[in-house]
Amino acid sequence: MDFAEPDHAGAASPQAIADVMLQIAHIADSLGYTHGLKPSQWTALRYFAGANNSQRTVSAFADFHATTRGAASQMVEVLVGKELLVRVPVPEDRRVTQLHPTPKALELLRHDPLNDFAGVIAGLPDDDQYKLAETLTSLLRGLLEKRQSV
Repeated sequence: MDFAEPDHAGAASPQAIADVMLQIAHIADSLGYTHGLKPSQWTALRYFAGANNSQRTVSAFADFHATTRGAASQMVEVLVGKELLVRVPVPEDRRVTQLHPTPKALELLRHDPLNDFAGVIAGLPDDDQYKLAETLTSLLRGLLEKRQSV
């Protein structure tokens, strides 16, 4: 496979760059099939471990994960069944239930496969990390705008 190497004029084709990014995404995703979890379940655990209390709901997770409430609810049910999330009623509003990671989940997150991916990024020079973050943020914004306009 040809990687997104610059040509003689110093430019890489957008298609080659997109292909490399897709390959990176597939590899990163495949790292997530570990410790009995799927990549989307790791995403949910990371979300609930890092969210503030008001955002620890199925609806907020669905919005973050760009999925339906039903799919998010099914994901939560699996994680509750694995004893990785617990439901905590909100005393001020009995209709709202927050989801909190259990100690078992927090221990599991210490072995988060995303750490391996982050470790490769950490090995890049600081200036490259900054440029990469800036570029990927721009790409993400562009993709989100495209998705919203569909």
